[in-house]
Amino acid sequence: MTDEEELKARIEAAKSDLSFFSLNADAILAEGFSTEEELEESINETLDDLIDARNKLNER
Repeated sequence: MTDEEELKARIEAAKSDLSFFSLNADAILAEGFSTEEELEESINETLDDLIDARNKLNER
């Protein structure tokens, strides 16, 4: 896999993860799978990864 392909895969994975969080946040919290703080941290880490991958792809 080339660097560009890897960056695109990271972007798609982050988008997928953010979609999952968006659709399931209430259930995740209600079932106790995660605290609000842990969920927020996971979302922020995913956003950071998305931004990082997009920036690196745009530098090419």
